[in-house]
Amino acid sequence: MIDDTEQKFLDAALKLFTKVGYTDATTIAIADEAGFSDKTLFRKFKTKKNLYNLVLTRNAEKYKQELDEFVFVDKKFDNHHDFLDNYIRNLAKVNLDNFEYVNLSHHEMNEILEPIMKNAVDSMGEYIEKNIPNQKIDYKILGLSISAFVHTINTDKYHGCNCINYEEALEKFINNTIRCTY
Repeated sequence: MIDDTEQKFLDAALKLFTKVGYTDATTIAIADEAGFSDKTLFRKFKTKKNLYNLVLTRNAEKYKQELDEFVFVDKKFDNHHDFLDNYIRNLAKVNLDNFEYVNLSHHEMNEILEPIMKNAVDSMGEYIEKNIPNQKIDYKILGLSISAFVHTINTDKYHGCNCINYEEALEKFINNTIRCTY
């Protein structure tokens, strides 16, 4: 069980690992961000690598749980439009809610994240194929395309760039994706 102090370290570490990467996120900066000393960090986690691995593992579990709950729903959809609208909108929301972890996982591939990412790509492809069967589509590539688009618009929204109208872009992407699946 993670206590409040450990959770503050995990949150601070996720924020800094995402912002500057594993190498440039110092234990002193993480401890400062968490509101504690680096001695407390080492007492709780022993090493920066242990902290990093725990950040990845816990956030991967949380992300997978939210994907299973909100994105990979076991529901019968009436048509491609309803399925893709639901899938893309919910994926965008879950990814935005977990933006720091998703962004970190896109930039800091390692032995922990590699199998998680492979599993996620496989799951996306299988879920899309289950809901849009008998199409001449590379389901894995469609899943990756959706994921890449979602990450792009979420990056813009997370950083407050407002380079695009989020809802409008999401709607147009969904409509374009629907057209490509018929």
